[in-house]
Amino acid sequence: MKTKRVWLVFAGCMLMYGAMMGILFNCAGVLINGVIQSEGYTSSDLAGYYSLRNLVSPIAMLFTARLLTKVNIKLMTVLVGAIGSLSFLLMSFYTAPWQWLISGILHGVASSLVMLLPTTVIRNWFIKNRGTFMGAYMMLSGVFGAVFNPITGRMIENIGWRATARILAAIAFTSVLIASLLIERRPSDVGALPYGGTEEDLISDAKVAKAVPQHVPFRLKTYLYIFCCVSIAGLSIQMVSYIPQYTSSLGYDPMLGARMTSVLMIGNMSSKLLFGLCSDYLGLWRSIQLFLILIGSSMVLLTAGSGVPVLLYLGALLLGFGYMNGVANSLVSSELFEPDQFEVQYSRINVLAHLSAAVIPSIASGVYDSTGSFKPVFVFLGVWLFAAVILIALREKLGIVKKDL
Repeated sequence: MKTKRVWLVFAGCMLMYGAMMGILFNCAGVLINGVIQSEGYTSSDLAGYYSLRNLVSPIAMLFTARLLTKVNIKLMTVLVGAIGSLSFLLMSFYTAPWQWLISGILHGVASSLVMLLPTTVIRNWFIKNRGTFMGAYMMLSGVFGAVFNPITGRMIENIGWRATARILAAIAFTSVLIASLLIERRPSDVGALPYGGTEEDLISDAKVAKAVPQHVPFRLKTYLYIFCCVSIAGLSIQMVSYIPQYTSSLGYDPMLGARMTSVLMIGNMSSKLLFGLCSDYLGLWRSIQLFLILIGSSMVLLTAGSGVPVLLYLGALLLGFGYMNGVANSLVSSELFEPDQFEVQYSRINVLAHLSAAVIPSIASGVYDSTGSFKPVFVFLGVWLFAAVILIALREKLGIVKKDL
């Protein structure tokens, strides 16, 4: 029995996710800023790249989730890396702003599988401490981003943005190619035991692998519950982009907003692993309640503590905890849905969450234009977050349990 295979699979998931999210997704802003400065474009000229990337990703997920269940996992990994890397490679040849829409579409398609693929693999390979390992691999995107963002900026200064785009594409694709050699869909595919699993778990895993795909029921009640109680954490981090503008509206120096954003990123990188650890030792639903309270407290601090910089820093740190949303959504989906339905059910939840998140910036901007402050948005999100804590306590009474689905 190949008991150590699990660590190679985990390394592959980390490398794949780190390359796609940490390099391509997180460094896109630095690259585009270099394009704007070099080519004389405005931010609006290239805004379509971000809009299409964020719009295409959740829509494509509805289709790629089913594709993931049918196509060889190694081939899918290479395909994701190829599409994502191609989006960056093509950038190096663009000469007009509209061409960036092509990369927005390609990157959106790749992004639809970036989280779904390694999440599916880790769910199959880890029975014990699944939350910890789920959080660890997602945390790596922040680590890769922290390393490659300054490197990307320096490369743009030295060799230009076009050469930089090609190098980033090559690094990302090479990393994903290596990852594809390590990743396996299920332990039963290679005769290995899942982490913390037994022979019985291996037999069960093999049965799921051989099961004939059936119709996946549409559970609107469950989707809405998860959205209201878990995805709200993801909606709250849409306010991250407005922190510098918020502090300026309060009369502070722009550097305060910049420092708050840096503090917020600490919360971003640590929250995923911390939430995973908490879910393993405190329980999933208690951990969600705890983090909702912490994120809700950030709204209180950012609003009521607007006159005290120390409280604003603490509020920013706790706001960064909202990035645990990705780990929470995957673990909740794993608990509430059957193993052979995971990919499709999880993709549906993400579609709802992503499309809702796309609306928040427009609402926040509208509120600011009307009132001159972001405080009403913080108050609204804070009330929702604390209300979600109560809804989770009523979960069983509302029938949100696996046996009733």
